[in-house]
Amino acid sequence: MRYVVHIFVLLCCFPYLDILRIGTDTQPNALVMATLLLLTIKKKKVNATIVMLWIIFLLSLFLIFFNNGSLFLYTKTILNYLSPAILSMVTYALLTKLNYKFPFGMFMMTILIYAFVGLMQTYVIPDFLTILVNGGARGNLINGRGVVSLTSEPAFYGIMCLFFMVYSLLVYTRRQNWIAIPVLLIQLVGIAKSSTGLAIFLAGLGCFTVVQILRLKMTYVVAVGMALLVTIPMIRLAWSQVEGTRMGEMAEIFIENPLLLTQVDASVAVRFTASAAPFLAIRHHNFMPQGLGYYSEFLGDFYRRRMYKTFIRLSNVINKPRLAGAINLVLYQMGFVGLLFPFALFLAFKPLLKSDHHLFAFILFIVILLTVVPLMHSTIGFIIGTALYKSHQHRTRTEIA
Repeated sequence: MRYVVHIFVLLCCFPYLDILRIGTDTQPNALVMATLLLLTIKKKKVNATIVMLWIIFLLSLFLIFFNNGSLFLYTKTILNYLSPAILSMVTYALLTKLNYKFPFGMFMMTILIYAFVGLMQTYVIPDFLTILVNGGARGNLINGRGVVSLTSEPAFYGIMCLFFMVYSLLVYTRRQNWIAIPVLLIQLVGIAKSSTGLAIFLAGLGCFTVVQILRLKMTYVVAVGMALLVTIPMIRLAWSQVEGTRMGEMAEIFIENPLLLTQVDASVAVRFTASAAPFLAIRHHNFMPQGLGYYSEFLGDFYRRRMYKTFIRLSNVINKPRLAGAINLVLYQMGFVGLLFPFALFLAFKPLLKSDHHLFAFILFIVILLTVVPLMHSTIGFIIGTALYKSHQHRTRTEIA
């Protein structure tokens, strides 16, 4: 049984491998296997988080009455809502039943595979193994962008590094994290060269620092400040490697004026607009469900009224007619009902949040899910299920003590 679990975990860790050839970026490989495993699990573990995720999926079925798109779009969206529910439920059940832990050696081997493929694409063969992912190497070594490794875009490669960072902080010891996280940061900055990934990491770190200040943990804040002072010389040495890249240019613009990013880079504008969409719906549409297939009209209305012209551009309205994402997608499409999703995530992590590294993992996870990461990304459900298992262990130890 453990070999089956190993395969399931590896499918969750490689969500872009185009095995089924269905023409999407993130593949439902882990979702298919999780569905089969769910049929074999006799005693299914259920808690408040899993119940909420299933409720969100059931409510999403009613989007058929608010659908301005095709049946394919509706089906794809419903499967997106189904993915976190099934994957988290199966992950939690398997971990609890087998007391399973993804071996650190296998975890390091996984992230080193990404690093090896990325290095091969950077220095040897630009399209090395890109045949394994849908669309090949979109943006691979073009206009100073980084490589894709085993994903479809450099931004997705950077986000995979961040997901692995969340998982590492959630599961492994401090010593093991001192091994894994630097490797992931090197990939993020030096190989993926993802401005989106770096922005997410810095946003998560900034939010974490603010929370620590509010918790009056000034010692930790000072430690972070000292760590930054130590790393600044290292960053300056590494800057020559990224200075002429897209990430380097974005960093220079951000330092000059953060708002200019959305005006000079279409990709950043699209991602920022997608993240802002639910908040625009809250402010201007009373947080009511916006449904499917209306995103272009939603943005077009603001564009015609010349509102939010800093980041809502004509290219957003014309070229990106569909909204992608996780938390932002749920809140936009489902309205106030979608609040169940972030609340379910909070409950999954709640018993762990007194620990600083678990708190940072939670904050970083939330920031990632506010971007254009689709709900079908298998790592999302896998991390939720793992957080439920770690919370269960924490509660058990507390009761024994």
